[in-house]
Amino acid sequence: ESGPTYTKTSVRFVNVGGPNNERRGARGKLSTDSLVVSGDENSYWNQQEADQVIALLKKLLTEKSAVEGEGPPTIGVVTPYNGQVELIKSLISSDRELKDLTDNLAEPIEVKSVDGYQGRERDVIIFSAVGSNRQAKVGFLSDWRRMNVALTRARSALLVIGDFETLSVGDKH
Repeated sequence: ESGPTYTKTSVRFVNVGGPNNERRGARGKLSTDSLVVSGDENSYWNQQEADQVIALLKKLLTEKSAVEGEGPPTIGVVTPYNGQVELIKSLISSDRELKDLTDNLAEPIEVKSVDGYQGRERDVIIFSAVGSNRQAKVGFLSDWRRMNVALTRARSALLVIGDFETLSVGDKH
């Protein structure tokens, strides 16, 4: 008798409350000379969630029992917005401690938008929802096909980072 095969994937939600942490538009960053504007003018980003992603990455890479199996887990970070992808990549590359932890990984940590993650898998997926606003608008997250891609890329563990208030109320049809 054949039926569906279920895997043991642990799911955790990390609440990074708002109520207004998301930002829209280009993100300014300081360089040695001046303020450099980067990012998509129409994209969104959330600094509080990005900081939480960095903390979770460090924890995953330092705790031996984080994921069963040999060696460190393969890790992916998925988020709906290119602005958040850029911010997280920037934080990873500028964090000395995290850089030291990731130097010897067999597979580098992948940070991609939901669309960029189609067809890919990792042991651990960290999903940064970004949306955190007083209007409880979830935008991109209301597309169930994209959410399916985002939430089914993890082999062992899925960590969802978001604003519980926005995500639990948002965009109900």
